Amino acid sequence: MFNFTISMESFSNHFLISMPHLNDPIFTKSLIYICENNSKGSLGLIINKSMVFHNEEDILKKTGLEVIQPAPKVYFGGPVNLEMGLILHNADYEIDGTLTVSNDIALTSNKQILNDLKTGAGPEQFRFSMGYAGWGEGQLEQEIGNGDWLPMPADRDFIFSLPDTIKWKSAATSFGIDIYDLGGAAGIA
Repeated sequence: MFNFTISMESFSNHFLISMPHLNDPIFTKSLIYICENNSKGSLGLIINKSMVFHNEEDILKKTGLEVIQPAPKVYFGGPVNLEMGLILHNADYEIDGTLTVSNDIALTSNKQILNDLKTGAGPEQFRFSMGYAGWGEGQLEQEIGNGDWLPMPADRDFIFSLPDTIKWKSAATSFGIDIYDLGGAAGIA
């Protein structure tokens, strides 16, 4: 058994790879990008799952993003606050309320980004998500300690360039081991 201390700031700008024993339909084979991790909790976006239970076309019309060609996909960011739109994007773009996660990646929920995207003044690379994954104080660190998630440093190209269908498997095999050989406890919430 490994004994280590988990730093509260260490998981921002990291991916969380869901471990095979997680059988929750939301998080099974999910790859989550952690945007914020501090003493109050953590916020991340699932980056490999499209919205399946909402009409993508209606969401794009309500936001005005249907005018962008090709039309952007709408992603399922997580089960918390599903009516909230968040845009993960390259950090070259910044407006009031933008959370700079790293030198390469930022997160914006300010509605101004929608207008900027429609006029071509928005970020070059972006992913539009509804909802997010959230953890309370110390919860994420506990779940990682339980073996529910395998953290790895994030990569901008991985987020914006790799096809969604292979993101989880690519992340899971990036360590050169078979993730199915790693054990974990059934999560304790």
